[in-house]
Amino acid sequence: MDYLNEFGSFSTRRQFFGRLATGIGSVALASLLNPRLFADTATPAGNGGLPGFPNFAPTAKRVIYLFMAGGPSQIELLDYKPGLKKLQGTELPGSVRGMQRLTGMTSGQSSFPVAASLYDFKQHGQSGAWVSELLPHTAGVVDDLCLIKTVNTEAINHDPATTMMQTGAQQPGRPCIGSWLSYGLGSANQDLPTFVVLISQGSSKRESQPLYARLWSAGFLPSEFQGVQFRSARDPVLFLSNPPGLSREARRRMLDGLDQLNRLELAAFGDPEIKARITQYEMAYRMQASVPKLTTLAGE
Repeated sequence: MDYLNEFGSFSTRRQFFGRLATGIGSVALASLLNPRLFADTATPAGNGGLPGFPNFAPTAKRVIYLFMAGGPSQIELLDYKPGLKKLQGTELPGSVRGMQRLTGMTSGQSSFPVAASLYDFKQHGQSGAWVSELLPHTAGVVDDLCLIKTVNTEAINHDPATTMMQTGAQQPGRPCIGSWLSYGLGSANQDLPTFVVLISQGSSKRESQPLYARLWSAGFLPSEFQGVQFRSARDPVLFLSNPPGLSREARRRMLDGLDQLNRLELAAFGDPEIKARITQYEMAYRMQASVPKLTTLAGE
């Protein structure tokens, strides 16, 4: 069954209840159900993003977001807590942990002593920011940094805490920060994806990648806003190359045929995932030419 929403476009029952269950805001919901609702004729066609957003002249052209899982704790690096030294070795007050359960790593402990940082801190720059001796270079450029020390999570285990840092919620299923930026801002480059993902890979299970694919997913946003993983070996992007025997011209004819079929389905059902599929096919075709050039580091 289809439902005609107040904005004049159709939504399937699954889409309707799915979006309500995820708690997406009314503006985002409206723009997803009918992307032309907030159309702005001054916005260049095809560059993506929400019309009129941001409402100021941006200066940044790109964002590189590095998530370091398993590094030194914040109290060893940039979050100076001198008061811990006075409490060194004393038992953790019950008011800190409250009724929160223990993790598997600490469930066998009979004592929970307070542990202060092992390293010295000094103030640096005009801002007077406290920086650990572990970060001598960072200390020299600290005035160029923005340090946010109010981000926290109630999760006591790595997985929900990591999910919280990537998506803003401990439970999986919500869009990650890269998907929101892609959805809201779009891109000035039409031949490459707005949101790309580079992962690290260790040599052992202990060093393996802690960021699962669901942590760069688009959640309840259309799938065109999910991250595209780039690889360091063989094809930079999986399933991008044409199979043996298929020419670029034949690929173009195939995509044109798929485009016609998908647009018929889009007109019949109004499913935004069909529109996302059309966009992804076209992006993949353009990426076949742009990605190899981008990932070739050898000099000409």
